[in-house]
Amino acid sequence: MSKRITLIGCLFCLFTILHAQTYEGCIERAYQAAQHDSLELAEALFRQALKMNPGDHRNALVHHDMGHVEEMLFWKDQSNTKMAEEAMYNYSKAIELQPLSIPIRFSRANFHLNLKHYEKAADDYTAILKQSPGNTEALNYRAFAHYQNRSYDKAMTDYKSVLEKHPSDYTAALGTALVLQKTNKVNEAIRRMEFLIIEHPDKAELYAVRASMYTDLNKLDLALVDINKAISLEPNTAAHYQQRGTIYQQQGKKKQADKDFKTARQL
Repeated sequence: MSKRITLIGCLFCLFTILHAQTYEGCIERAYQAAQHDSLELAEALFRQALKMNPGDHRNALVHHDMGHVEEMLFWKDQSNTKMAEEAMYNYSKAIELQPLSIPIRFSRANFHLNLKHYEKAADDYTAILKQSPGNTEALNYRAFAHYQNRSYDKAMTDYKSVLEKHPSDYTAALGTALVLQKTNKVNEAIRRMEFLIIEHPDKAELYAVRASMYTDLNKLDLALVDINKAISLEPNTAAHYQQRGTIYQQQGKKKQADKDFKTARQL
């Protein structure tokens, strides 16, 4: 019986290997490997497919998906900078082959954004907006890239463009308040936050953001009320305890601050 099982296993492996000797077979197996988190195998199979048929019109998608696998490998081990370079190369190659593909362009833009390449991310979102003017997702992401790059006027322009078409857009409304905070218009930012909290009373991040605004104004008691509300909504979020610890520290409440800092470390 054991010999039979071994024989069947060998035949299955042989079938799998033979199946992978075709372009389509390599790609199919790469997707299966990726779904089972065998990312290194998936990348190798995508590479094999490209070598088999370098001129295939489907290679834009293969380059994109291999880039996505390499990006995931990088986030698993961020010391592996070569994997980040490979991911960026494959996203760029996919764009070269399909320059009008918005989803492919989004992938590279978002990777730039996560790597804190804010100007490059903004350039990619701009390219998307040239093809799809008024694309809300691209506008919000570009605004965030501008915000992180401290280009607050550009960020505000993009957020306003979103809100003109979609007045209740959560991301743009929150982004607008954050830009106001950064440009020292904290009281106006707080007024914006009040409307947002009325519309989304169960979003912990809104209370945490308003707490930071009250802290800017040195209204620490009000900041404490808001951050306590955030903690009640999300009791396992380390950042909330870190923020409350800082408020306690500013109030001179060392014991409470140390307790919150310890909780934040544990979480």
